[in-house]
Amino acid sequence: MTKFRVFVVSFIIVFANVACGRDSETPKGADADRWPARSSTFTSVEAHYGPLIIQDGEFEAEAEVKPWSSWWYPVRDSYLFESDGTRVSPLEKYDRFVLAQSGKNPGAAAYEREKFYDRGANSWEGLCNAWAIASIMEPEPKKAVTLGNVAFGVGDQKALLIKSYEKIQGSLSFGQRYNGDRTSHFDDLYPDQLHGLLVGELFKNGRAFVMDKDPGVPVWNTPVWKAQYQIQRDPADQGIAHVTTWLFGASPFVDSYDFVGTLTVVFEYTYDLMGDVLPDGSLQVRYGIWTGTSADFHPDFATILPESIQRDDRESLNSKLQTFYVDKILRTQ
Repeated sequence: MTKFRVFVVSFIIVFANVACGRDSETPKGADADRWPARSSTFTSVEAHYGPLIIQDGEFEAEAEVKPWSSWWYPVRDSYLFESDGTRVSPLEKYDRFVLAQSGKNPGAAAYEREKFYDRGANSWEGLCNAWAIASIMEPEPKKAVTLGNVAFGVGDQKALLIKSYEKIQGSLSFGQRYNGDRTSHFDDLYPDQLHGLLVGELFKNGRAFVMDKDPGVPVWNTPVWKAQYQIQRDPADQGIAHVTTWLFGASPFVDSYDFVGTLTVVFEYTYDLMGDVLPDGSLQVRYGIWTGTSADFHPDFATILPESIQRDDRESLNSKLQTFYVDKILRTQ
């Protein structure tokens, strides 16, 4: 997690595809033979956003919605479902609330313990993906609420909201999760694909997206809300552009379950983009390679989200937790 440059500051302000074999798709253009052929499996960003055309300079864009930080609830942690003598767990509070509303205890806390809790799980396994999605799609809970005789703190509300975003409809992923096996492609997500995603989703659409920040086997999904990049053409070859990109994301490593706001983490990546020089001097990108330390530490895959989600478009893996009741708790603010 800390093998590349990461800066954490406080600001106020499930996709495992595997490709086997190769279908020949050689980059088009006058210098097409300069770049190895890639399967269309790894060039889907162009299919979604169209050709990537770049110019030299410094650029910056920020999403209309800034994601919020929250703890990411590791699988081997009992916080979600178990009281510790000084507090009642979020799912136990949920059970009490639903019992008062419907006359029946749904048993969400017991189900979480039975089906998902795993003391032997890897240290990185948890709800970072559900948190990243919820932090983009939903307003941040910022104050405690009491419904009947059940008090829900900010942390309780965030935990329930995140649990309700474990599965969603309408998302689209680019790049393939690296599993550490022979069928995995370490350099994917390729830099030309990442850059096309930045331009299409963040710069043009003004929307945050979710990114696994490095290509290791562990998955650390992060909501990215801002990007800065510098492009400088190679003086010896105008068909090559050297790029440094800084991506700003929300961090889940908060110091309190009730944390409010965005704890920002910044990732730096470097890469070369290559392509055809157009008559106006711009570059139509055909290929890209990671450079410097980014050859080893670059994004693994990225996910874009729908513009909006209806209640039926999302659900928890915990079948005893219903988004209807979660929304009833959250919408009281």
